[in-house]
Amino acid sequence: MMDDAIRASEAVSSGDHVDLDLFHDAVFEMRFERPEPGSDLRDRFDKTMEVPVSLDAPFGATGPMLFRFGDMLSLLFDWTTVQSGMKVSDPDYLLFDYTRMMMGFRLFRPQPRRIEMIGLGGGSLAKACYRCLPDCDITVVEIDPEVIALRDRFHVPADDHRFRVICADGVDYVANASGRPDVLFLDGFDSRGLPKALSERGFYDSCRARLGSEGLLVANLCDNDAGFALPKRRIAASFDGRAIAIPAERRGNRIVFACADAAFPPPTESLRRTVDDLPSHGAVDYAAKARRIEPELMRWAPRP
Repeated sequence: MMDDAIRASEAVSSGDHVDLDLFHDAVFEMRFERPEPGSDLRDRFDKTMEVPVSLDAPFGATGPMLFRFGDMLSLLFDWTTVQSGMKVSDPDYLLFDYTRMMMGFRLFRPQPRRIEMIGLGGGSLAKACYRCLPDCDITVVEIDPEVIALRDRFHVPADDHRFRVICADGVDYVANASGRPDVLFLDGFDSRGLPKALSERGFYDSCRARLGSEGLLVANLCDNDAGFALPKRRIAASFDGRAIAIPAERRGNRIVFACADAAFPPPTESLRRTVDDLPSHGAVDYAAKARRIEPELMRWAPRP
């Protein structure tokens, strides 16, 4: 999820460009009552702006909306936050910088065998992991059936022998499901932000227990005092202090990587060796991600 401050991220070629600044301005400056499905929104914009705009609210007055803005399809519950976004001409492309930073988990766990995700949204992370990790088993847990019902619109893969989306409460799933993942993603926002149940110390303790001593937690937090400081402290406490937080390129979000392994966080040399073995995937430049993470790792380095 992105708050009002988030903006465009790493530059892309002109042929791939989506104007995220213009998109966010369009969303956050409208702030009108929820329109009827099929409403003509063009009167809300500058007549000279040649960007196709449409809205579909398939689930009525309270469910998620689909907002089409040029080559971008986004998932919204209201006009204050964007839950997810997809480039229509390239559905697997990771548009938002926070999703690319979350994919930086491969710098710590290059070849996980099992991934679990709390929160589906538009499926950006699920698609990225499905495409670049063909031998990995992936389970996505989403509490809202109306969000799951939109999976085809966002080209989320169909369930198969190694990929599944289940409708369940993420807190209950983490506490009670069998098995142990190598990586656990937390990206379970609603229209009001990070749900209280996903920011409690007890929940992070359950994440630690589920991951064991070597599993990696990857949590998306808003980069503001209310949405970051307390959850970050609680995550760190649950993982014996072994948690690092990396701002996304334009800062609207921070990504927390946490692991109870005594070898975490690794030294910068280990990260650099991993980069050499990781091919770039879509919009993810792992070398660039490593450069953003290294200053945080250096703070953990033992002093001479």
